[in-house]
Amino acid sequence: MKNTVLILGSLLCLPSIGLAADPVWLADFKKADLNDSGGLSSVELSKTKSSKLQPIKANFSAIDADQDGQVTRSEYESYLAKQQAKISTTQFNRADLNDSGGLSRVELDKTTDKVFDPVRQNFDSIDTDKDGQASYAEYETFVGASKAAAATASSSKLSSPKDQCQPNCGVVLAVDRYKVQGEGSALGAIAGGVAGGLLGNQVGGGTGKTIATVGGAAGGAYAGHKIEERMKTKKMVKVKVKFDNGEQKDFDFEADKSPVAKGERVLIEDGKPVKYTGQ
Repeated sequence: MKNTVLILGSLLCLPSIGLAADPVWLADFKKADLNDSGGLSSVELSKTKSSKLQPIKANFSAIDADQDGQVTRSEYESYLAKQQAKISTTQFNRADLNDSGGLSRVELDKTTDKVFDPVRQNFDSIDTDKDGQASYAEYETFVGASKAAAATASSSKLSSPKDQCQPNCGVVLAVDRYKVQGEGSALGAIAGGVAGGLLGNQVGGGTGKTIATVGGAAGGAYAGHKIEERMKTKKMVKVKVKFDNGEQKDFDFEADKSPVAKGERVLIEDGKPVKYTGQ
């Protein structure tokens, strides 16, 4: 058998080869990603208490390969892949206390060599035949698949536009449209009343004419008030944005439709969210 490279920490498990478990740090990684951007900013990392994410905090600049201000899963996996610690067949066989050709959980617990930590952490993923022990062949298969997945993910990431707008960027959580009802003024009522009174004055004569004039003035005042309300009613848009630092803010402005859609990455310019194009 040949020597291979063990990825320090937990590694990506590929469904295509039947690896079921995710890296042990992935759940905390997703939880710490407050704005669901797919990466962790230094601000987000400062807010998490997860011990599993401490290596990212301590090596942020080194892990952030494209220097866009956030560490993605693929960047972290690529970083882990570079932290190479070789397990030789000699080391493996030495830990195999019963010479069974594989390492059980009991045997792994008895060795103090830190190089076996990733094997302990990913035991279920490495033990693909579920016989209760991780063979050297299974270990090599796991490492090879993990490195290939990390390389593919990293290549995909590098082809994406770099995000240089943090922390003034975020993701649109919701877009709502509403109206602000206008208010009628005394001027509208007066104008409507005058017009209504003039029309009422043209009807009948005597007492009837007086009643029509009064009624016309009242109706005109009400109609004038409502017309002014409609004319002053504004169409508004409310956009809720979640920023890269985890904070949320609503932006309200007068418009018929929103310039951005839910789920889009946006930049705040002149107090309004605009679609971020990566420029």
